Parts: sequence; structure tokens; C-alpha cells
Amino acid sequence: MTSAHLESDASAALLMRGLTHSSSAFEVVTLSRRHLGDAWAGNTINTVIFRHHGILTHLDWQITAFYVDSRTMRIVQRNLKTEVLESHDVEGVYDLNDAHNSISLGVDRNGHIHLCYGHHATRLRYRRSVRANDIGGWTDELPMTGTSEERVTYPTFVQPHHGFPLVLLYRDGVHDSGNARLKVYDEETESWVDRPLPILSGSQSKPWTSNAYWNHPAIGSDGSLHLSFVWRTHTLGDEDLINNVNIGYACSFDNGVSWRTSRGHSYKLPITQVNAEVIFPNSPGSNLINQCSMALDSRNHPHIVFYADDSGGIPQYQHLYFDGTQWRHQIISSRTQPFALRGKGTLQVPISRPEVVIDRFDNVYVITRGDHSRGRMTATLLAAPDYLWSEKNTRFILDEDLGFAEPIIDRTRWENESVLSLLLQRNEQPAHDLDCLVVNSAVTLLDIKFTNN
Repeated sequence: MTSAHLESDASAALLMRGLTHSSSAFEVVTLSRRHLGDAWAGNTINTVIFRHHGILTHLDWQITAFYVDSRTMRIVQRNLKTEVLESHDVEGVYDLNDAHNSISLGVDRNGHIHLCYGHHATRLRYRRSVRANDIGGWTDELPMTGTSEERVTYPTFVQPHHGFPLVLLYRDGVHDSGNARLKVYDEETESWVDRPLPILSGSQSKPWTSNAYWNHPAIGSDGSLHLSFVWRTHTLGDEDLINNVNIGYACSFDNGVSWRTSRGHSYKLPITQVNAEVIFPNSPGSNLINQCSMALDSRNHPHIVFYADDSGGIPQYQHLYFDGTQWRHQIISSRTQPFALRGKGTLQVPISRPEVVIDRFDNVYVITRGDHSRGRMTATLLAAPDYLWSEKNTRFILDEDLGFAEPIIDRTRWENESVLSLLLQRNEQPAHDLDCLVVNSAVTLLDIKFTNN
């Protein structure tokens, strides 16, 4: 795709003044920043938003991972009580020229750390730590079950919760013909088991196949597991436009065995474009982006953030949430420049995909980076209970240009401590993953909290 122009200097300057001089009580407070060293930054492989998890906390340890170079994957463990940092390098051969090949982390109920990395419709690459809560030793690369492991993308670890074990959600297939499958870990036997049917499937649709791209899964206080997703079809027209349509939803109360709609109706598996609940319609060619985020409020109601075109054809950030009776929607940005999602691979677009967290008072914070903030990572407050958006309620998280980086957050620590840790790195991102520059930049861990008096 062609890169969009940045917004005018005048409008950007107005926004910057609003970010730094607003009199609103909402503030971002920096608690600490830890430097983890320099690493590959030729694309967004270390900061692509769909890493789940890219950073997470288990007990007193915070764990993250990133690629230093094409031979080195670095695992970092931070003791949150003593602030001691440890690192361990896993040597191997890593394809850094495709930002899909990111690293995802999970931790089982015995404290063993699990790693999946290097996937774009390719063979599963998976290791786990030899000892619990210890990054110093790793198994060789292992299969999980050996079934449906040849065309893996987007490995997503669903952390153990409410007595349920660690689960891996992943795509089996390709961008317009795929299945979302689950594997479940058994700590006693140190082995994985396949769920018999895909959750989401477009590979058998006729005459046109499709694939479901999910946002970050969310776990409720009642043990519920929530998924929201869009459907990708073939590209549109001679322009080769990426075509994501509609936002769907499913919820499980048994860790992914059975699923239901937001109205409580049971699904027959797999969920397809035919039987999926559409919670927000998006027409073909509307620049609806795939793989954004979702969080739950205190009533376990989902809040989804994404971007898509407004009525004038300008991509805008949007907030979609369930109030217990109906799904409500609002636009939460005021961008003025168009761009188009077009072509293959990782695209060079002027805005990041949005992240979202919700505090104990049900206030929503949307985290973004892009032309609206001159590359700075920002947080926008949507205050409960009305969630009304105002440009005045946006703040810098960090006043540094982060290039094309997307927000990578520790959602487990946020849920436990109301402290938000972000993995930050300034990244390049060539269009379609072509001609990556060989550049490095600093990787840091930033801890912040939000005040909203």
C-alpha cells in the first residue's frame, strides 16, 4: 500500500498542545523505565500488537522476549520485588524479515514458561523452560501434538485461570482460508491435547473461503473466555484491497469447549461466517483492521477497540462495547487523512492498531501511536459510565517518536496491580515486509499508572 501523508503541521501542533497542557485531571504517571539493551528494529517483529503474550507477569516475575538479531532470541525475567533483571539468549536461526514471526509467551500452572515464535503459515516452533520460573534452560524445539502444526500463525497463549490449564489458540491455514484451533496443556504428563474441532473456520466455505482474525482474548472474573474477530476474504478489485468484514463475538465458560453468543445462544462448532453473531457490521472495503484488542469491565462486558473508515472514508479509531442489553459504538478519533489497507505482508500504515485496558472503576484507556501523535505512544481516557470521547482526554505515555511500533502490554500485571508495563522499541516497518533496513534500537520496559480524579 502507499503510505498516507501525515496530518498537517498546524493540526498536529494543536493536538500536541492539547496533549501536554490540558487541565483535565487525567494523567499518566511514570513509575520506572528499565533498559533491556539494543535489538533488531528493522521492522515491528518485536512490537507487533498480536503478540499474546509479548510480556506477562507470573507470581513475582515479569517475563518478556525479543529478537536481538537473526541468531539470538533474548528472554528477560524481572523480579518485581527486588527489581533484579536476568536475561538468557536462545541461539538459533530466526527470520526477522517478516514481522509475523514474533514471539508469544505463556506460563503453565507449574510455572514452566512456554515459547512460540517464527510463524507465518509455517511449521510450529515451540520450546518450554526446563525448570519452573527459570529462564536459564530450555528444551529443544518440540512438536505439541503433531496434528495441524504445519501452517501455524499467530500463536496465542490463554493463561491458566479458574482451575483451567494453559491453552494455545492459533491459526491453521492462510490469510483467506484458515481455522482457529485450540491445544490444551497437561502439566502432569507435560503434553498437549488437541480440541477436536476448530473454534472458527472459513477454510471449508464455498465458493469463497475466508479466515477469522481474532482480537486479544479476554478472561472474565467469572471464568468466562471472550473472543471477538473479523472475517478476511479474498482481496477486492485491481487495487488489491484487504477485505475484512464484520465484527463477530463468542464467549466460553468451559475454557473453549463450548461457545455462545452475547445473547446466550449456543453455537455449533466450528463458528463460520454463516452462524457467527455479528455485533457490528462492516462492509467490504471499509479499511476494517484485523487483530486489535478487547478488555472486560467489572460486569464482564466486552469493550473492543479497532479502526475502520468513518462515513467520509477516513480511518478512525472506534470503541464498541456491550452494556448488558445492547452493543454500543462510537468513533474516538478525528483523523483527517485517508489511507488504504492494500497488498500482502505487514503494511506500512500511519497509525498503530489500538490496545485497551479497563481499571477497577470501569474507566477505559485506549493506547495508540501514529500520525495523530507524531509517533508518540498515547493513552485516551473514556470515563465510565458514559464513555464519552473527547480529544482533551488524550495524554502522552512517552514523549518519544517510536516509529511504527505498536503497543505491547502486560495485561496480567495490570489486572493484578493496576500498573501498566509496556515493552517499547522504536521500529521501522517497510511496506509488505520488503527491504528491511538492518538497524537496531533500544528495548525498554516502561511502568506507568493512570490517575483520574
